[in-house]
Amino acid sequence: MVCSNYFNVFNVIFYRLINMEKKNYNRFFHLHTVSGIVISVGLYIIFFAGAFTLFLEAISDWEKGSFLDQNNQEVLSTNKLDYDRLLNSLAQNDYDLYGRSISLNLKGKETQNFTLSQSKDTISTKNATKEYDLVVDTNTYKITKQKEVDYSSIGDLFYYLHFYYQLGRFGYYTSGFVALFFLFAIVTGVVVHWKKIISNFYVFRPLAKLKTVWTDAHTVLGMIGLPFQFLYALTGAMFGLGILASLSSPLLYNGDTDKLDGVLYENHEVDLGTRTALNTHIINPLLDSLATKWPDFTPKYITINNCASTTMQFEVSGSISPKINFFNNGAIIYDVSTKKEVYSNSPYTSNYNDAVNDTMYSLHYADYGNLGVWGNIGLRIIYFIMALITCFVIITGVLIWLAARDKKNIPEKQRRFNEKVGHIYLAISLTMLPITAFSFIVSKLIPHDFLEYRKVILYWVFFGGWLLLSIFFTLKKNNYFINKYTLLSGGILGLCIPLVNGLSSGNWIWRTFLNQNYTVFIIDTLWIGIAIISIYTVYRLKKTNKSLF
Repeated sequence: MVCSNYFNVFNVIFYRLINMEKKNYNRFFHLHTVSGIVISVGLYIIFFAGAFTLFLEAISDWEKGSFLDQNNQEVLSTNKLDYDRLLNSLAQNDYDLYGRSISLNLKGKETQNFTLSQSKDTISTKNATKEYDLVVDTNTYKITKQKEVDYSSIGDLFYYLHFYYQLGRFGYYTSGFVALFFLFAIVTGVVVHWKKIISNFYVFRPLAKLKTVWTDAHTVLGMIGLPFQFLYALTGAMFGLGILASLSSPLLYNGDTDKLDGVLYENHEVDLGTRTALNTHIINPLLDSLATKWPDFTPKYITINNCASTTMQFEVSGSISPKINFFNNGAIIYDVSTKKEVYSNSPYTSNYNDAVNDTMYSLHYADYGNLGVWGNIGLRIIYFIMALITCFVIITGVLIWLAARDKKNIPEKQRRFNEKVGHIYLAISLTMLPITAFSFIVSKLIPHDFLEYRKVILYWVFFGGWLLLSIFFTLKKNNYFINKYTLLSGGILGLCIPLVNGLSSGNWIWRTFLNQNYTVFIIDTLWIGIAIISIYTVYRLKKTNKSLF
């Protein structure tokens, strides 16, 4: 009954929206236009960078020329780690473990990376006051320090650019607000175009006037990508702005941010207890009991908190097969001294919060579980295509705005200003294609001896080159020129990418396919597809009226 009442209310509101007066219609139309224009460049960057972020791990493997297993799955450790032996080995290497946390991401084969935090003990001395990134050999349990310089990938650059994290938290919040305004633009767009959205979907008039061409393209592609765009607007706003909930702590918990975080993120850590000997706490049997409790459970993340203390905790996070349960993530925390469960979140039964969070992450990251090799690749390719379609919808929206303001009744000064805005918008957006292709080539050719300079080189090449190209094409003051030569240069550089990969590493596209190295194969294939479409578009532009651009 309650659901029925809500549905009826929604119907009444929506009916009034689509049958609004002319005055209200104009208001929604202008709100849709303004919100779209304000976020256009920022939104284009988010979707373009996000398209390549979908293949983050594949890009890293392509750069390194490495091979994953043929099932394209995460490679979990083949050697069962002895955690009691690991703790003893750390102690024998003069690491004071009291009050420290050990965090492990269970990937790798012969070695296992982990983090040893600084101690919670306020009077700790020497190495206990520092955090270390360490490596343990799972055969000999020899402890070594990780290299201080991590491998920097062009994929990482796009991952951070996707939510502007190069600007820190300000950039992260900005990406959330852009997603929120995008959601607003989608809703107002549906309301404005609802009555004609189906009939206009089948209409395309390439020989009509300028504004009509872009309107048709904007409507058709916007309709095709509407569910995808709504999904990303909603999940993007949730991720980008959800963290702002912590700002309410002065009102809810008397300024205690840690207490609020504990409620929001289910923080189950306890205060540091008194020091105890390591041999009084045994961890391995806890994993054995977990294997009995959840027989199909695969641990992926291990955390040992408050080491060598009376409040020592052992936390395990992982998942079961999505074939057993769609919401398949689970976690459990043991009190090591009593061997009792402090917290348990079964992967077989999920509560409301877990279901929502898991669903949002799965939808946003195109991670629906084990779909097989080509299932996972195919899903990401669909997301990739929809992201690029959204980029085109954004561009056509800007062009509609420009065409609508290129009229005789608009003052010449205002028309020139609008033209400049259009040149800047298109130059910043469209130059992302050639500079991305060029950055891929550079990332492949950086020598291994320059490992510690990779990040600096990639950032200078991408952002410096993007800035120079944007300025150059803006100064050309010709939208047709911008469109043609960004596509042409991007297409040519895109074709060079698989050639550079083959010449530099021997991973020719046919060889990677035959060797079932699909993560490397798909990157070369994507760039060949992008290059062919870009060059074909340039070829078709020669046969069209230049005034359309």
